[in-house]
Amino acid sequence: MIEFDRVSFSYGSNSVLKDLSFSIGFEERVAILGGSGDGKTTILKIILGLVRPDSGRVLIDGEDMTDRDEDGLRESRMKFSMVFQEGALFDSLTVKENVAFCLREYDHLSEEDVDARVRHILGTVGIEHAMDLMPEELSGGMHRRVALARSLAACDPKMFLYDEPTTGLDPINADNICRLIVDLAREGTGFIVVTHKVVDALKVAKRFMFLKNGALSFEGSSAELMGAADPDIRRFISELRYGADAQGAEIQS
Repeated sequence: MIEFDRVSFSYGSNSVLKDLSFSIGFEERVAILGGSGDGKTTILKIILGLVRPDSGRVLIDGEDMTDRDEDGLRESRMKFSMVFQEGALFDSLTVKENVAFCLREYDHLSEEDVDARVRHILGTVGIEHAMDLMPEELSGGMHRRVALARSLAACDPKMFLYDEPTTGLDPINADNICRLIVDLAREGTGFIVVTHKVVDALKVAKRFMFLKNGALSFEGSSAELMGAADPDIRRFISELRYGADAQGAEIQS
């Protein structure tokens, strides 16, 4: 369970989150929506302890992580697997070496076991054929799949955290990434996906949160989101192509 208890955060004089409270179970499939600068990605960074709130508390599995040192945060971070928007691959390493990096760093496997594990993970996300390519040789969709593969290799997470996983992708690749997100959650591992793309959020999530000016202005189901009367939510949805018709586009199971 992740709990935010009256969390506030600012970048200098810019207030990003304001007295924010919510709880999310590790098994849930949650989408956090909102415009640029409304604090969506900051929530993920606070969950991982990459930044600390100015006030309030953050609890992971009932333990207050707000003032933990790096050693204390490490155990908590191992419960999550983060996929950053930009993928954050090592440019000088092949696809195989990018995925193998964490296995060698943390699991102390033999090279034979590392190779077998990497092939299995790359097969899971459908890009085993690209294992010898460099990041610069990958398309946007493949780059995002490698980032997913590396997150799978990092640990045995209780929850995945996705930061704008389909931004910059064409509709076909965006749909493929959405399907992967759902597939990876079928074993009971939940996720939080931060996005401004309502169409893609509706394909994967079951619970929706909408941030406005750093505060939670909506929380509910897809039907409640699409029927929300809040003018800011209506405007946000209407600006996205096919947003009004996306309710029937779910690919989750």
